[in-house]
Amino acid sequence: MEPVVFAAERFGFYTPFFELPTDGLIHKTYKVTANSRTAILQQVNINVFRDTNAVVGNYRLIHSHLERSGTLRVPAMIKTMQGDDTWTDKEGSCWRAFEFIANTYTEALPASSEKIFSAAKCYGQFTSSLSGLDIEKLKPTIPGFHDLSYRYRQLQTAISNANDERLTKSRTLLEKINGRKNLVEFYDSLKTNPEFKIRAMHHDTKLSNILFDKTTGQAACPIDLDTTMPGYFFSDVGDMIRSMISPSDENAPAESVEVNPEIYRAIVSGYESGIGNSFTTAERNEIHKAGMIMLYMQAIRFLADYLSNDTYYKIKYAEQNFDRALNQITLLEKLERFVAPN
Repeated sequence: MEPVVFAAERFGFYTPFFELPTDGLIHKTYKVTANSRTAILQQVNINVFRDTNAVVGNYRLIHSHLERSGTLRVPAMIKTMQGDDTWTDKEGSCWRAFEFIANTYTEALPASSEKIFSAAKCYGQFTSSLSGLDIEKLKPTIPGFHDLSYRYRQLQTAISNANDERLTKSRTLLEKINGRKNLVEFYDSLKTNPEFKIRAMHHDTKLSNILFDKTTGQAACPIDLDTTMPGYFFSDVGDMIRSMISPSDENAPAESVEVNPEIYRAIVSGYESGIGNSFTTAERNEIHKAGMIMLYMQAIRFLADYLSNDTYYKIKYAEQNFDRALNQITLLEKLERFVAPN
């Protein structure tokens, strides 16, 4: 019997019917139905999320807070037949289940500016709705995830250990990264400036991580909250900008990336609408740095992995991480020109 069948039974789904609702890059996700009940069943990637107790504990905390406040709904966790939040199989894999919210669906890129605005507003509402949560109780599930200084140091380590061929090929990209070190300095300044708050941020604001209501077509709630942890203002709006403003993603040739002005404005205005008064004046004034920071950080991560002989990101050909870094730097250059008047 397949492990997923055993897992489904532990959560009370016997003789289940399975569907694969998403092409998740991290977890294996199934839509499971049995006895007129439907749920989302996941095999957690413990190589990425090593502390599953932190992941589950954070989710429980977030769900309880939102349920009490009544501001935003997220799927509830389903317990095992023994009353546990997760089940570990004989291979050491960790499984969990969530309620399936009926009459919802996920969007994929490319999407209209109206859909993007609605998703951005929902992500802003999510952080705003968690403003009363004790941030100290949220555990970092991936330490240093959006820590730009940490990512920059990782690149320096990769440079010192890189082979000559890859280092030579990367020289122009490294010059462009070093020429923008002011972004690292800006990030470091946030830590001592009380105008920039530490909040509960989603940290993985892909369009596919929003459920939309089939009736209204509007965003209903965010999902995949595993990276929800303390962070700064740029993370969520910046990740949306990074992942949505170009018709070509990071795996496309660098010359194909472009800034879609309508999508950019939908993201920024949607997010500002959702987060409301939670942002300080200083954060609103610097909102156009958000996309730059996230593109810069992702370029650093791709290039560091290339210089480390591709140990983190999966590749389909030898130079893919270099090409991804070039893609992100190229989009960053075009974004800089676009936002210059702002």
